[in-house]
Amino acid sequence: MASVEIPNRFRRYQLNKTTEAVLRSGHPWILNGKLSSAISAFKDGDWVKLVSGANETLGFGIYSSTGLVGIRIIQRGKDFSLTELKKTISNAFDLRKPLLKNTDAYRLLHGENDLIPGITVDRYGKTWVVQTYSKSLRKFTRLVIRILYSIVSPLPEQIVWISPQRIGSEDSAPLRFIRGKKEIPYEENIFLDRVRWKTQIPGQKGGFFLDVRNLRLHILKKNELAGGRDCLHLFSHTGLTSVCIEAAGAKSITSVDGAKEALEEFSSRIDAPDEKLNFEEKNRIFTKGKHHLIRADLFKEWDFLGEKKFSLIVLDPPNLTPNQASVPAGKKAYRSLISKAISFLEPGGDLILLSCSGRILEPEFEKIGRETLESKGWKYKDLLKLKPEPDHPTRKEFPEGKYFKVHIYREMYPKDPEPKT
Repeated sequence: MASVEIPNRFRRYQLNKTTEAVLRSGHPWILNGKLSSAISAFKDGDWVKLVSGANETLGFGIYSSTGLVGIRIIQRGKDFSLTELKKTISNAFDLRKPLLKNTDAYRLLHGENDLIPGITVDRYGKTWVVQTYSKSLRKFTRLVIRILYSIVSPLPEQIVWISPQRIGSEDSAPLRFIRGKKEIPYEENIFLDRVRWKTQIPGQKGGFFLDVRNLRLHILKKNELAGGRDCLHLFSHTGLTSVCIEAAGAKSITSVDGAKEALEEFSSRIDAPDEKLNFEEKNRIFTKGKHHLIRADLFKEWDFLGEKKFSLIVLDPPNLTPNQASVPAGKKAYRSLISKAISFLEPGGDLILLSCSGRILEPEFEKIGRETLESKGWKYKDLLKLKPEPDHPTRKEFPEGKYFKVHIYREMYPKDPEPKT
């Protein structure tokens, strides 16, 4: 793999009192709106030395001229150290080592939460999928991948580098292979505990959501959640969670999603190779063994479920708060979805609520769940909150990184009606 040199000289940028306080707080971002007019002399992708008003060097960052984040902090201290960067990346990999016995699909680097801002690296079997969230970070990404490659075992056969479609006004860079090459899309075989799976490369987050592993493993290890039960998985995506529910002994699994492509990929994993299901028609139920697959708009329609009741319901909607202005509507949508879901829950059943909406913090998400259940006349025996897996660490200095929540409401019953007088 080709070597990457760090800049010979970092351009000096003097912080004002506001941005100096941000850097000292440990937060990894300085927002563009907080930068002084002096930043106009800098170019996108410049590596900058950050100094205080007293001319003390406090850290180092990379400037982005577009998007919300103006400077991403890549290191703190008086001198930039390549040795320190290698130690940071090595420490991140050490956190992942306990996962290796259970899976070969995990996040190698989790961006700001691993002190490597704006970059994620996911392993799917023999492939790494690298995502860079700003074009300003492309040189830094090459350096990080070179270091990671020198540390990690087993090494990948392919490294795919993509830019997500959520980097402000920037155009996404075309997909490229840093190592190896295959005709895309292609499939990788992976495993999670006793479940074997194929995921498509590239796909949304590489083909499925790695942060949901905590729930998938919990279901596989706690067979009482799914064992012998009729289960409903709402917003099922490409179906790995549904397959884990099957592996845990479910009687049946009804999986609903609005995305035609996700359901087609899901069905291809459980169909005979020569059978292809067509999900053009909405609200139609396809049955394959224990699985019932439905394409539906869950923000509008639920009639397709009829009078069916389920003993386990998993509700895993997409991000409902993509920006701060959407938070009130996002909270309202959660309440509506929870209300509709519990109308299909058997007394004594379990409800699992997931949220990837980072702008709704965990206490508020719990409040939404508790208050919605209360308003609909339901009670529960216990509430379990799953902790993130080691490949999705969180940092108290970066609350934005604690975006994913899994809340399990156990043994739910309608409250006893008020006695007649």
